This record gives sequence, C-alpha cells and structure tokens, in this order.
Amino acid sequence: MPPCAATKPVMDSHTAILNPPALQLHNLKKAIPEEAFVKSLPRSLFYLFFDYTMWLGSTYLMYNFVNSDKWDSLEFYQQALITLVFWNIAGFFMWCIFVVGHDCGHTTFSNNELLNDIIGHICHGSIMVPYYPWRLSHHRHHMYHNHVEKDYSHPWYTPKRFAKEDEFMARFFHNNPGFMTTFPFYGWAVYLFGLPDGSHFFPLGDHRMWRDTPTFERVKCLISTFTVFAFAAAIFYIFGDLKSCVFYYLVPAFVYGWWLVTVTYLQHHNPETVAYSDSDWKFVMAAFETVDRQFGYGIDTLHHHITDGHVVHHLFFTKIPHYNLPIATKAVKKYLEDNNLGNLYKYDKTWDFPLRVHQYMYQFGFKAKIWETEGDKKKK
Repeated sequence: MPPCAATKPVMDSHTAILNPPALQLHNLKKAIPEEAFVKSLPRSLFYLFFDYTMWLGSTYLMYNFVNSDKWDSLEFYQQALITLVFWNIAGFFMWCIFVVGHDCGHTTFSNNELLNDIIGHICHGSIMVPYYPWRLSHHRHHMYHNHVEKDYSHPWYTPKRFAKEDEFMARFFHNNPGFMTTFPFYGWAVYLFGLPDGSHFFPLGDHRMWRDTPTFERVKCLISTFTVFAFAAAIFYIFGDLKSCVFYYLVPAFVYGWWLVTVTYLQHHNPETVAYSDSDWKFVMAAFETVDRQFGYGIDTLHHHITDGHVVHHLFFTKIPHYNLPIATKAVKKYLEDNNLGNLYKYDKTWDFPLRVHQYMYQFGFKAKIWETEGDKKKK
C-alpha cells in the first residue's frame, strides 16, 4: 500500500508502548550526561557571530566584486556560476541564523529570557520572520508533535480532513503534483503568511493560531512584525534599489526558505511516520516519530545538528542547546538499546536530501497514516 494511505503500521516500532516505565521522560533524562543540559552564552554567541560573519561577509565580498572592473571582464557563464555559488552560501547561512534564533525561542541560547528574546528578534527579524508569533506556533508544535489535530507547523492530512470544505487549498496542492513537488521553494512563505496555522504577521482573529490566544500575545505579534518591517526598511536603505535587494537578499532568502522546509519536512516525514489521535497520543512515543537524518558533507555540523539531533531535541526542547545535541543523542540511543528499545530510534543517512525532499513531496506530501492500537479497526 502506498505511504500516503491511512493504514495500520507494523507493531515492531511501537512495542515500547507496552513498557511505559522505560519511556518516562525523567528516566530518559537521567540517561543523558548533565553537561548536555548546560547552556553556555559564550558558545551560543560564537555560533551567532560565525553565521552572521559568513552571511554578511559573503554578501560584502560579492557586492564589491560585482562593482569592480574584474566582474565586467568575466564571461556571462562565469558570472552566473559565481552568482549561483554566492546565493547558495548566503542562503545557507541565513538558514543557520534561523537555527540560532530557534534556540532563542526554546530558551536554550542562554539562561536569560530577555536576552533570548532580544537575540531572537535580531536573528529572525534580519531574515523576515516575526519572532514572537513563530515562537508561539513552534512551541505548540513541540507540545503536540504528531498529534493529528493539535500539532502545529506539520499538518497531518487524513482522508477525513481532506474532505472538509475549508481544506480546498490542501486538496489543490495534493491534486497538482507540480505544485506539491516544488513546495519547498515557497512553502516557508506560505506558512508565515497563513497556511495552515494562521498569519505570523498579523493576529487575525479567524486564524487558527489566534483563536483564544491572549491579547498580550497579539500585541507581541505586532512588536515582532514591526521589527521585521524595520529590518526590511534598513536592508532597502543599505542596497538603495529594488534590483540590488532582490540580487543580494531576496534570492538568498528563497534559498534559506528551501533549506528550512527541506530540513523540517524530512525531520518529520518518512514513509513509516504515523500521527496519533487524542486517545492514543503520548508525548514521548510521538517524539520518536521524529527522524534523525545525516545530510553529510559537513552540513550537519554547520547548521547546528538540527538534522542529526532532532529526536532528542523533541524530547527536551527547552533544555538542551544545539551544540550539546550530539552527546545527548548518543546517550539516548545507548539507553534505548540497553532497554531493548533501539528500534524506536529513527535514523537515516540522507545524503540525497536535495532530491529526497521533492521525491517525498511528490509521493505523499502531507498525507498521514494514523496509529491504530492492536485490535482497533475503527480509526481512519
């Protein structure tokens, strides 16, 4: 049966549901060295400065090169090749800056909440992401990962959900393979502007993430949106014209958006991934539906182990900074193996990630398989 269909998954990877003591969060935490939970401001600042140096440094070098006599002496194909390299370097490190801001949102950048929020606004504002609304929706994602209804950021589309009248956009994308296959190139913008959780720029009352949300969160949303607009105005002022903004900023921003969708999608989707209904959902079991992937080529280290340390990040998302994810992951893997639960941990060497993400988007997109308990034939 194709992976997009709702079906009962094999029991092998879920037998641990019969052994809850081994999967209690405090037991998992005890298996991890205490130093993994230490938040170091100097280390966090190092990665922040490194990523900005790489992004702004590459942009500065490219700007000066393009405006030099040497640039005019190059053949068109040489200019195109250099431009392509620049766009990918700048876009990749914009994505890395997002990951640092992501630590701020999880309070793992430092032990100071105000500093986390200030740095978070700088990181996210400079790449056009409203920090507070993103933090709100992302926190809800971590609280209810792989819950078929309550999860944020990663919609789980069952046949029943597809049939709903207000899901016409989801049906449109999934019924048009061209749009679904190319979704990573523009999916981040689609998400920020409203699908599926709601606008991250304006607290519109009829959008999912703003229903029953306190007024102070709506005010914080506007603060973050103002920060983004201020950065946008500053960027336009620095480059001086729209053409330069597109060349030096907007195209790399699309590259960073592709990285963001690619990484987050592959973290949460493979052909065996399941989502849980309210009656079956458990925080720890759902966290183990997350997939650790090795991208290779030094990428995992450069973008802060967001790919190969994501399972343990979901288990302790407010506790472990990115630079400690490797040692925590190693400890959790050993703990699971010692308790005959090693099959719970999902890992894949995904060196073909630039193709894999588009392949999976084409094959099953956001269609969901739902966990069924043994003997229960009623769930769809």
